[in-house]
Amino acid sequence: MLLSKLILDKFRNYQETCLDFGEGLNFLVGNNAQGKTNLLEAIFYLCHLSSPRTNEDSELILFGQEEAYVRGIVQRQIGDFELGVRIPIKGRKKVEIDGLPQAKLADFLGTLNCVYFSPDDLKLVKGGPAERRRFMDLEISQVNPYYRHALSRYNKVLQQRNNLLKEGKPDSKLLAVFSEQLIESGSVVMERRLTMLSRLNLLAKLLQRKLTELKENLSLEYSPSFAITQDLKADFIKALESSSVEEKQRGYTLVGPHRDDFSMIIDGRDVRIFGSQGQQRTVVLALKLAELEFLRGEAGEYPVLLLDDVFSEIDDVRRKKLFEIISQNKVQTFISTANPRDLENIIGEQRKVFEICSGRVVVKKDVTPR
Repeated sequence: MLLSKLILDKFRNYQETCLDFGEGLNFLVGNNAQGKTNLLEAIFYLCHLSSPRTNEDSELILFGQEEAYVRGIVQRQIGDFELGVRIPIKGRKKVEIDGLPQAKLADFLGTLNCVYFSPDDLKLVKGGPAERRRFMDLEISQVNPYYRHALSRYNKVLQQRNNLLKEGKPDSKLLAVFSEQLIESGSVVMERRLTMLSRLNLLAKLLQRKLTELKENLSLEYSPSFAITQDLKADFIKALESSSVEEKQRGYTLVGPHRDDFSMIIDGRDVRIFGSQGQQRTVVLALKLAELEFLRGEAGEYPVLLLDDVFSEIDDVRRKKLFEIISQNKVQTFISTANPRDLENIIGEQRKVFEICSGRVVVKKDVTPR
């Protein structure tokens, strides 16, 4: 999977720009606050129709403008696609594939996949359960439209059920209907998360050992809001029944995938509580590299990799191993850095360097490693 071209119009601090990317390493070099991360954000947006930095699409539009436009040319094994997203300051975003408007945003998602790694990803370890649920949702949604639909349905029903519970004395028949719908869609979400974490556990374990020279054993453990046996739906029903009185007292739903979490364990100890800063960073890196392999297994080809200022997060040993893995698997990678020296001694047969200053991009010649 390759993003061969990116075209921005009134996006963040870019008035107009058109960039042709290489198949290997693409370096985005420039001082802070010049627009490096904005380029990575635009690529992420083409994948997810959302930003990793803000929930407000209006913030993506160049100041004083009415809309922004992001386009990209994607090359996949099944063919080439031109993706386009129009982001108005008011109203709904509009998406198109090969110039054809898509009635549903869901029909656009999954055409381009990516893995995004930034210093903020330490929240995966340090942050609350919502951070880890978001990680699971983004990862599975890229390659499983059935999951996207089930998750969307679950969130809508959850909101309706919570609104009903807030009434104090909810209509029992209507509550039973919402509970049935909650169980139906919620079970799909939890089953997919279980499957994904099972696969990711094996991949992350292997990658953590590579990154630490066989010194650390990492495992991922799913932590649902209720105990799961062989019949997940039956367990969900029992959990809702057991919590029904307390739910009516509190006015919201107490069990379900909206309360899911997962733990990262190294040699029997929870990394969030007992892990050092270095261990936590390495675990996040192992998770992101495992995500690459998981998405390749699901989609049949590697996603693009977005690395935002990660040189400050990993030491020279882990950096070397990171680029060995990227180079071996020929993953198209986009790397932002404020220090040109970070480019030295990096493995990669193909690389391109883009110098960025105040939303303007100067393309340097391809750099061939010695």
